[in-house]
Amino acid sequence: MIKAMLVLCLSNSPSPVKKSGNSQRAFELAGELYSLVQQWFLLITTGRNIINNILQLKTKLWENPGNAADLSELQFQCDQLGSAVSELEVLPKLMEKIQDQYKALEKLGELHKKIGSNITSDSTPLMFLTWPNSKFVLVVTAIKDAFNEELQLKKCIAENVAHCQQKQMLDLHKIAWVHQVYVTSATKLQLESLLVETGQR
Repeated sequence: MIKAMLVLCLSNSPSPVKKSGNSQRAFELAGELYSLVQQWFLLITTGRNIINNILQLKTKLWENPGNAADLSELQFQCDQLGSAVSELEVLPKLMEKIQDQYKALEKLGELHKKIGSNITSDSTPLMFLTWPNSKFVLVVTAIKDAFNEELQLKKCIAENVAHCQQKQMLDLHKIAWVHQVYVTSATKLQLESLLVETGQR
């Protein structure tokens, strides 16, 4: 599923701009992060649809307990939700790898500065417009942490949704799945700022 979504997400990714050296790699990493975020939101939509199916099946089973076909379909839908969560789990790990690569770029920039690579001793190495290399690390870390926190909540919802015995509780789980507590507008703004800084917006 992730490979299929990656193709879709890349088609919506910011258009490439020619860079060189560290700037090129930072540019590519920002695009990769953007694609991972798009995959996340696609999986959230998939999970919402699955939870809707579970809600409908649970309602039928409350009215007609023991229906073998509905029980089998309920198990299938719960398994599908578990698969969606498993795919979600991969994404913060990939974001962490991007974070590590930005850290490496930061260290490389500092090394170039120390050996006098056309940067004055009192200046901060810049790859693009205004951000020092350290800010890329801070922004990507904040984004990764937000999605990792959200992942823990999604795992909790997936583990408990099949055990809900009231429609109100199922509705609450669905709302909690769609409404992302940790992935806030500030998180989205950080991603947009990264894309703007790297010339992809």
